[in-house]
Amino acid sequence: MTATVPARSDSTMNLRHEEAVWRASVCRMRSSHVTIDVTTATVPSKAVFRVRCRMRLRIGQRTEGLWVDFVGRSVDSLSVDGQPAAVTWDGARIALPVLDLGEHVVEIEARGLYSNSGQGLHRFHDPVDGSTYLYTHFEPSDARRAWPVMEQPDLKTRFSLEVIHPRGWTVMSNTCPVTCGAGADVSADADGAETGDCYEVTSFAPSKPLSSYLTVLTAGPWHRVTGQWSSASRQDLTIPLSWSCRASLADHLDAAELLDITRAGLDHYDRAYDYGFPWDSYDSVLVPEYNLGAMENPGCVTFNEDLYLFRGPATRSQRAGRANTILHEMSHMWFGDLVTPTWWEDTWLKESFADHQGTWAEAEAAGYAEAWTTFASTRKAWAYLEDSRSATTHPVVAQVDDVEAARQTFDGITYAKGAAVLKQLVSHVGQDAFLEASGRLFERSAYGNATLGDFLHVLSQASGLDMQDWARAWLHTAGPSVITDELVVHEGRIVSLTLCQEGTDLATGKPVLRPHTLIVGLYSFDDDGALVRTHRLPVTLRTDRLEILEASGLPAPDLVVVNDEDLTYAVVRPDDVSLSRLAASLGAVRDPMARALSWSMLHNLLRDAIIGAPLFVETVLAHADDETEPGTLATLLNQALRAACRYSDRQTAQRLLERLISEDLLQEHPEGPQPSAVHGGWGRLRAAAPGSDAQLVRVRAWLEAAGQAMLLDEETRARMTVRIRRLLNDGLPGLEVDDDLRWRALTALARLDAVSPDELDAQRKADPTASGITCHLRASSSMPHPELKATIFDRLLTDTTLSNDHVDALIAGFAVDAHRHLTSQFTTRYLHELQEVWSGRGQEIATRLVTGLFPVCGDEDDAQVVDDWINAHPEAPPALRRLLLKSLDDLRRALDARPQPPPERRAPPSMRPLS
Repeated sequence: MTATVPARSDSTMNLRHEEAVWRASVCRMRSSHVTIDVTTATVPSKAVFRVRCRMRLRIGQRTEGLWVDFVGRSVDSLSVDGQPAAVTWDGARIALPVLDLGEHVVEIEARGLYSNSGQGLHRFHDPVDGSTYLYTHFEPSDARRAWPVMEQPDLKTRFSLEVIHPRGWTVMSNTCPVTCGAGADVSADADGAETGDCYEVTSFAPSKPLSSYLTVLTAGPWHRVTGQWSSASRQDLTIPLSWSCRASLADHLDAAELLDITRAGLDHYDRAYDYGFPWDSYDSVLVPEYNLGAMENPGCVTFNEDLYLFRGPATRSQRAGRANTILHEMSHMWFGDLVTPTWWEDTWLKESFADHQGTWAEAEAAGYAEAWTTFASTRKAWAYLEDSRSATTHPVVAQVDDVEAARQTFDGITYAKGAAVLKQLVSHVGQDAFLEASGRLFERSAYGNATLGDFLHVLSQASGLDMQDWARAWLHTAGPSVITDELVVHEGRIVSLTLCQEGTDLATGKPVLRPHTLIVGLYSFDDDGALVRTHRLPVTLRTDRLEILEASGLPAPDLVVVNDEDLTYAVVRPDDVSLSRLAASLGAVRDPMARALSWSMLHNLLRDAIIGAPLFVETVLAHADDETEPGTLATLLNQALRAACRYSDRQTAQRLLERLISEDLLQEHPEGPQPSAVHGGWGRLRAAAPGSDAQLVRVRAWLEAAGQAMLLDEETRARMTVRIRRLLNDGLPGLEVDDDLRWRALTALARLDAVSPDELDAQRKADPTASGITCHLRASSSMPHPELKATIFDRLLTDTTLSNDHVDALIAGFAVDAHRHLTSQFTTRYLHELQEVWSGRGQEIATRLVTGLFPVCGDEDDAQVVDDWINAHPEAPPALRRLLLKSLDDLRRALDARPQPPPERRAPPSMRPLS
């Protein structure tokens, strides 16, 4: 019997799920050994490397139509069981001849291409010392850009790597190296030149079974600090550790702190999980020009150096965020690496779990007790943003038809909503049951794959509950629940307190009610004027209405906080009195979690056009004080600026922006002749404690806002220019004006057309690092000149040599909100070029261009032409359409909020006296 592959899609670059299911049904991978020659890497003009792959396959039935994935320069030879075979390669797939039942050895020699996009094998030349660094990033389907693979998560294999590289390099992979020395059976580089004897070979031991996207290579003259970790409870479990960065950044590597966090995390998970650390080593490498925060490659985790290698002052929230990412990736060693989703619809089985477990470990093991507060104000804000877009939201367990769609599911729903749902799950079944279920999953599926059904099975066993209904409500429906409260009071006492739940599955349009285990907090003013919780009411809400009987007879509160402690995932709509109370007195809420939840609630009201931008911005200025957790404060100041620039008509935008950058204003005090201060952004910054986290957060936010002052009159722009210059030259008490802050100030001046190219060039010479070069590109691209905007737009569309970081820098310079009058003319051309951009650039760069050049500050005409384009191009790739629909939804939300007066508020049940 001969099995044939299903009919292929038009583009063989885009692997479809049904094709992957077929390939896994006929083929298993026993092992994969890769030899890669990167001796050409140090020569910028050489774009090609040689690679050889030997795969051992087991075929379950005589098979025709099987293929190996590879994207590169060429495929030079193919052999099967030692016999040469004809090479048939379409640029993405290498066709294999008919294979009989049993085991076969496939050998392929090919030539790959170094990447500048962060996908595949990325190459970076350090401008400081000329050193060259390589690293791989493969998720979800880019291992094929480095070496021949079978690119799907359920074809796990034992992977071994041999690297031929320049002498003196440090090379890391999934396992420990077994040999390192000169000599190899390779005589010429990828372009035919002799390699000579200035190279060496590092070989790594075979790994335990891995999916292709989890294999890894990092190579270069890294600065590396080593250590080790030993389990306190598992005898003979000792793991070598390391942290590495580029040699030119060695002075900034705080290795002691990083190793301490690594050990603390391993201790935590070692205690929590029944299954011991499943890999042989744990290297961590800070890499340049990274597309994301980090990647969980077993044994060798890669991190974004721009985010996590601090070269100047860093707030506590930045350090906490770094700890969270370290612990997130560490959790992946079990959730995702040991047990891997069978296909990308179950990405939540790794990303949601790691987001949840990383935050839990940050709070429990890393010393950041505020971790869940930060999660509530930042990660969940991302989730609510993604989940509220009716055109593009999806269930946590998403439908993923192909790998292009898979790339788009790494979003706020898969990460943050999934993590919030897991927090609700832990509240529902208990921490012990959750950890017991996790241990069972690790044991049953170790070094293999799992699905939602596998997890629900072990969870039902551990909890004694049937989890199918819970999964249907939480994992298979899209969009958030909306919860409101009805409070009836009489003579200072509660007569009744009722919760109301409504929800619509945004994927199907059908109503949905979810089970919510939550806390309702009743808050009142104390003698010192603080809003403090007086009563904590646990609730399980399963229906559309639930009266909380325990509340009857309690003193009437000044504020009701639904979902206090943030146990569930839902959009909360406050009653009118609570909303008024928050607008007037949110700063009086002392509990950090209740305060973060209140801010999140207000931002959701803004995005849904229930409150206007003025109320949100003025509330931030009045009540986001320096006691606010720094991560929450940074988020709020960013949201306030966006509300001013994008959620307001021009007149309102000018007024709000001036408030965000101004001194405090004085107004007559309502109770007497003494004037009182109304806080402005500059006044808040000046009042911040010298050297505090709040001062650093506020100065960064203020510079970003001041750079938008092109929206204001010439006199105000001149005043802002003077103020930025004074800040740049004189600083503020306690404020360190480092290179990062200097570039932020220069970029703000460039946006105001108040800096010369010579001044920017001088700063670039003073900061010759890769980061300095990128910052110079961003600043020099930020001037409000029509001809410059046209040049940048053309370069973004045509210059394929741009790295991902430089694409981001050019987009940031082009798409300044206050320069919309200069960029509006490009909307039509942007739409005209979309499909060519999508087909002609790698998906990572193409995604940045599609989202970065979208007219986010546009008007109704922009929204209409985008909508017309979408309707006129039904054949456009689904991933491209999804990106456009997401951005269009954001634009329409901003437009809905702009009219004055604001749209009439949909009145929720309100606090009212008993008649």
